[in-house]
Amino acid sequence: MFFIHAKLLKIDSKPDQKTGQMNHRLIFKSQKFDRGLEEMVDCSLPVKLHEDHFHLVESYKCYQGREVYIPISIVGVDGNVYYKTAGDGKPKDLQEKQPILQKAV
Repeated sequence: MFFIHAKLLKIDSKPDQKTGQMNHRLIFKSQKFDRGLEEMVDCSLPVKLHEDHFHLVESYKCYQGREVYIPISIVGVDGNVYYKTAGDGKPKDLQEKQPILQKAV
């Protein structure tokens, strides 16, 4: 399990087109290296809320606009990398942090 440290911009909730079940994503502010520009550029980083953590959606709204540490797992699908909440899914205090996957700006 890794932790990500980033600013939570918004929570995106919408039903899955195939199953109709609700999907929740935490959208964080991040940066990535742009090869064409050869510099770091702003981007968003979506983290899917694990089904076991759906009850935390309302509490995450309190953290919008703030930097938080959250436990995540990395999932590879068809050559792409996706992030999903892990562990208890709750934001962590600075004293509780573990190795950080990414420090987002």
